[in-house]
Amino acid sequence: MARIPEEEIKRLKREVSIERLVEAHGVKLKRRGADLVGLCPFHEDHSPSLIISPQKNLWNCLGACGKGGSVIDWVMRAEGISFRHAVELLKQEHFPLAASSSAKPPQRSTVPKLPAPVSRDGDDRTLLLQVTHYYHETLKNSPDVLKYLQGRGLTSSEMIEQFQLGFANRTLGYGLPEKNRVAGAELRGKLQRVGIFRDTGHEHFNGSLVIPVFNLEGEVVEMYGRKITRALRENTPLHSYLPGPHRGVWNEQALSASKEIILCEALIDALTFWCAGFRHVTASYGVNGFSDVAGAPQPHPV
Repeated sequence: MARIPEEEIKRLKREVSIERLVEAHGVKLKRRGADLVGLCPFHEDHSPSLIISPQKNLWNCLGACGKGGSVIDWVMRAEGISFRHAVELLKQEHFPLAASSSAKPPQRSTVPKLPAPVSRDGDDRTLLLQVTHYYHETLKNSPDVLKYLQGRGLTSSEMIEQFQLGFANRTLGYGLPEKNRVAGAELRGKLQRVGIFRDTGHEHFNGSLVIPVFNLEGEVVEMYGRKITRALRENTPLHSYLPGPHRGVWNEQALSASKEIILCEALIDALTFWCAGFRHVTASYGVNGFSDVAGAPQPHPV
């Protein structure tokens, strides 16, 4: 999984006001010297034990819970979510921040969510296309995967847009309703059915560069994932596809546009040719990607 850039974390801790964040949670604060005090919402508090230090942008409870820390720690505690989820929520709600310190506290839902990446009423084709768009936007804001592409010689922004390259970093589920709700369970079930989620609830392509395969109608019929690091647990494959038989032909429009086709073994190899100006290129699904029936590739060990 891609590491959150340290500068992003520092910026959140520096620029998101803990005072406004706490007040937006419904805590009434009173001035006490250089600090602010209020009732801690994380335990039964009858005398103010929550201390807010605006100068340091930190919070600390001197009462029963004894918790404290930065704005990220506050969101983790207040919403019961992971570090990464808290970072994503803060980035979504507070960047760019207003320059004026007198700005009103941000309006927060009682169940804050990132924008929903997929719609509840979409069919499987719509779902895969929406996931593709989500992964694509994620890639454009992920320095680690952009660095990986650069290391493979794939530096063309046109290529990234043309083939809707994406990155799966475990944040897809953050914008979904909770799984104990009808809508959340339904959406997760659909994502599992099309192969985006596994039975465990984890993203199938987590930590991978994702290359979708479109048919001529613009539908996503296949996805290929390639881990961007080799620092993986034992027996974790570098390569993955959607479950089931392989479908579609990558860069299919090239087959009808040119009488000559360059066939590569792997999709990343084909992208390298494309970036070098050889646009009449496609790829098989590995050296064992063909069956005895022409045009019907089958699954192979990866």
